[in-house]
Amino acid sequence: MYHPLHLMILQAKNMTDDDHTHRILDLDGAYNVRDIGGYRTVDGRAVRRSALFRSDNLHDLTPHSQRALLEQGLRTVIDLRRTDSVDEDPNVFAQSSEVAYHRVNLMGDDPLVEVEDASASSLGPDRPPQVYTAILDHRREWMGKVVKLLAAPKALPAIYHCNSGRDRAGLVTMLLLGVAGVPRDAIILDYTLSARYLWRRILDRNAGRMLRLSPDAWDASDEARAAYQQERDLCPPQAMRASIEHVHHVYGGPRAYLLGAGVTKPELHRLRAAILEQAETHDV
Repeated sequence: MYHPLHLMILQAKNMTDDDHTHRILDLDGAYNVRDIGGYRTVDGRAVRRSALFRSDNLHDLTPHSQRALLEQGLRTVIDLRRTDSVDEDPNVFAQSSEVAYHRVNLMGDDPLVEVEDASASSLGPDRPPQVYTAILDHRREWMGKVVKLLAAPKALPAIYHCNSGRDRAGLVTMLLLGVAGVPRDAIILDYTLSARYLWRRILDRNAGRMLRLSPDAWDASDEARAAYQQERDLCPPQAMRASIEHVHHVYGGPRAYLLGAGVTKPELHRLRAAILEQAETHDV
């Protein structure tokens, strides 16, 4: 019997261009750097590859890994983390002369909901559903700031990241792919893929060093399976599904949400044109 996540992967094959192995950038010092390009839209187009990258923390990137990102043509880095995280683990590109580095504290430093620990990245499988919606509702202006930065002329290729590349980066990705016209199921699938890469972080922390494990080795040992299960529990499909439904029911969809967040129609048009392949292009 397939696990629901595996069923989602199988069902999404007709909306994506392959098995997602092309998405991950295998970099020393990070686990979840992914290209969100390649997804098909409802009108048959595709999101451009190597234009937008979502990621976990970049503070441990080696010089070689930094160069690998720059060789992707990277122009913009958007750091979505809280002040304490940025102070503790400064971004390796913060002082770079080769990219434009921006800080957008997407969650803010104060709790958004009344729970014992309201930081989205620390909540487990029973995370209150209102955490994501609280970010969307109360930090709408900051969501708009992120998208405005990405929509600026010559901003792409760009990478945006939080601590795990799952929660805050996941919400930004949801809005970007939604504006592009990617179907909901593919957006949800992209969100759940974080577990496929982040489980290795748990084993590395336990070992005190990077083990250079393959993402597909999640079933290689009891420890690996437990780590994978832990990460999978942190990005259940229903969490992103509820977020998408919230944006549609409350705001009228990602486009309307962003227009109300300070993004202009010309900016949305420019961003969509920049992240989509030309209509006549079919080989992505």
